[in-house]
Amino acid sequence: MKKIAVALLVFMIGLCIALFSYLKFPSVQEKVASYTEEDFVEGNIYSNLDELTKRLDEEILKGEESFVVYIKNMDVGEIEDINHSLNSIYGSGAAYRQIGNVGDNYKKVEIQIKRNMNYYVLKAYMNDEPIPESETKAKALYEKMTSVLDTYIKPGMTDYEKELALHDYIVSHCHYSEQDVSDVESDIYTSYGALVNEDAVCNGYAEALQMMFTCVGVESCFVVGTAGDVDHAWNLVKLSEEWYHMDATWDDPLPDQGDKVMHPYFNVSDEVMASNHTWLRSDYPKAESMTYNYYQYNNQYFETFEEYEDEAYKQMVQHGNTRYEAVIEDYSEGKHEMQFMFEGADRYKSVNWQTFLCGKYRVLVLDAE
Repeated sequence: MKKIAVALLVFMIGLCIALFSYLKFPSVQEKVASYTEEDFVEGNIYSNLDELTKRLDEEILKGEESFVVYIKNMDVGEIEDINHSLNSIYGSGAAYRQIGNVGDNYKKVEIQIKRNMNYYVLKAYMNDEPIPESETKAKALYEKMTSVLDTYIKPGMTDYEKELALHDYIVSHCHYSEQDVSDVESDIYTSYGALVNEDAVCNGYAEALQMMFTCVGVESCFVVGTAGDVDHAWNLVKLSEEWYHMDATWDDPLPDQGDKVMHPYFNVSDEVMASNHTWLRSDYPKAESMTYNYYQYNNQYFETFEEYEDEAYKQMVQHGNTRYEAVIEDYSEGKHEMQFMFEGADRYKSVNWQTFLCGKYRVLVLDAE
């Protein structure tokens, strides 16, 4: 009996020491959790919202309904803002709840996911996964997108050619919406609005392009920021290891000009874009090249107006084109006239022009009738 009592006493002392160590020393708590919590591993512990947001993006594309993480040096309430910096166009965080603790330093949290129609369309196109019967809009969007890609993307096209074809399709077919933008649930903010309804705002333009770029193998990012102090969205596209901004919405003039497509914001650098757009640069890749800028790539980039004048006359008067776009570094609306278009020729009755001035990046678009 005495031996049993001594053994029990030793056991109780050991238990007290273990409990004291667990409560007193975080390292002991972590060690215990590593054995008792299957997912308590270094790669599943987060200390800032940016990293947790990247994880959410990954889990959305995996098709998960929810996932569990541990957070350290963060308040659980911060997760409420997780969708504010989420760049995914395929879903969002729907809800979260704390489901446990590891000592005082770690909180165990479950994050639930809401997937949207873009997710089902992407998976159907890339993996032949069936779209749920209830997702009627996703089915319509899939049919429309597939038709566009089958028509405009051809075997052997370069990434630049794919990007240009899809940019020009969206600009020429989608109308910038005049609907009430206060309804955040409206289709005008979605790829469905841009492709199926052909009526959208910037978010819809950028969503549609981002999804189609992914489907045809062009690496890209969906960018959120502001333009003219208004919330705005556009794309970053990677070509030959360099990134470029591409804003299809700002290439779609108002009032709508139908099949007449412009390219002032087709593949420009951070420097050019920053003249009238703002974004949190640390969230996105740097865009420092102009190699694949539309005008530079197509030899429509001039230092002087005189150089431009010769080529514009050749393209429009001699070759009969009714539109000519170019960059002219020294162009000034007040200084340069378009009368050269009528010298020795009566091909056109009138010439109209639009300008986009971003430092030395000065785009002039001529339209003749």
